[in-house]
Amino acid sequence: MICKHCKKEIENDSVFCRFCGERIRRQRKPKDEVSVAPPALTKSGKYRGRVMVDGNRVWITEDTEAAYYIRARAIKAGMIEQANKAPKDTLGQIIDRFINENEAVLSPATVRSYKSMRKTRFKAYLDQSVSKIPWQVMISKETECVRPKTVINAWRLVTGAMQYAKMTPPVVNLPKSSRSERAFLDYEQIQKLLPAIRGDECEIVYLLALHSLRMSEILALTQCDGSMIRVRGAVVRGENGLVSKEQNKTDLSHRDVPVMIPRLRDLLDRLPVDVSEKTINRHLKRICAAVGLPDVTLHCLRHSFASLAYHLKWTEKTTMQVGGWSTPAVVHDIYTHLAAQDVNEDIERMKAFYEDEKPTVSKTVSKNAS
Repeated sequence: MICKHCKKEIENDSVFCRFCGERIRRQRKPKDEVSVAPPALTKSGKYRGRVMVDGNRVWITEDTEAAYYIRARAIKAGMIEQANKAPKDTLGQIIDRFINENEAVLSPATVRSYKSMRKTRFKAYLDQSVSKIPWQVMISKETECVRPKTVINAWRLVTGAMQYAKMTPPVVNLPKSSRSERAFLDYEQIQKLLPAIRGDECEIVYLLALHSLRMSEILALTQCDGSMIRVRGAVVRGENGLVSKEQNKTDLSHRDVPVMIPRLRDLLDRLPVDVSEKTINRHLKRICAAVGLPDVTLHCLRHSFASLAYHLKWTEKTTMQVGGWSTPAVVHDIYTHLAAQDVNEDIERMKAFYEDEKPTVSKTVSKNAS
C-alpha cells in the first residue's frame, strides 16, 4: 500500500508509515469494546465522569483512571445487554397471546370481558413495544376517558398478560375507585316485594334469587324436587350467546339450597327459565317503582337473601354456605351495614325515651319545700 502523506510504499495493514511516521488509518476498537466518556481529574485527585442510564446521568468516581473505565464500561455494557434482552412484543400481542392460550380454562364470560377490554382500552398503546410504553402516562390518559374502576380492571388484564409472558409489571399509581354500597332490600321490603311480584312472568326468577341463586345458576337450573334446589353448573354469556358450564363460579357455588318460600313450589313447572336478563330487570324495576321500593336488580335480590339471613340471626358462616359465597366480603358488608342500622335504631329509641319522659317532683323535694 502507498502512504497518503509521503507517497512511499509501505506494508499492507500498516497503521503508521514507517518512513514519515504519520497515521495511515484510524485504529478501530475491538467490536465488543464499549466506549464511555473520558473522566475528569478532580481537585482531590480522583477520576470522575458519567454514563447515561434511561435518560438519567449516573456519576462515577474512582481513585484511578483505569478503575473508572472498568466500572463505567461495566455499567454501560449491562445497559446494552438489558436493551438486547428487552421484550420486543407489543402490548396487544401479549394480551392476545394471554387470552388465546388460556381461553379453554377461562370462563366464557371472562373471555368475552377480556376481549372487550382488548378492543376498547389503552388503544393508543396496543401497537407499542412493552419496553417503550410510558406506563403512568398511559394510565393517566385512560383515567381521563373512563371510570376509575374500568381503568383498574383493564390494568389487571395488562398485568395478568405480562406475568403470563414472564415479564415484571411496572409499578404505577392507579385511580382511586369509590366503593359503591351494595344494594339490597331489608326484611320489611322483601315482605312488600313478594305480593307485588306474584303472577309476573319473571316471578320464579325473583324467588330463586331470594334463595341466593345467581342469574347464571338460575339459567342452568332444569328441575327442582320441591324441597331442595340443587345448584349445579352455570350458563353464562359468551362471545356468541349463552354457554353452559359444568363448573360453578367457585367450588362453594356447587350446593344444595332448601326451598324456603312455599310459593316457589307452585312455579316449578316453569323450569328451565327462558327469559332474558334484560326483561327480568326491566320488570323488576317497574314493580319496585309501583310499590315504592328501591330500584334494585336481580343480583340485588341475592344480596337481599343475606339481609334477611341477618334479620333471622343467621351466622355469616351459615349465610356464606347456603348462599355459595367463597369469601366473606359481600356477606360481611351487608351484615356490618345492617348492624350499624340496628345501632342507629337503638339510639333513636333511647332518645325517644328521654323526650317522652314526664318530669315528676320527688317526695323528698316536696317535703323539704314544705
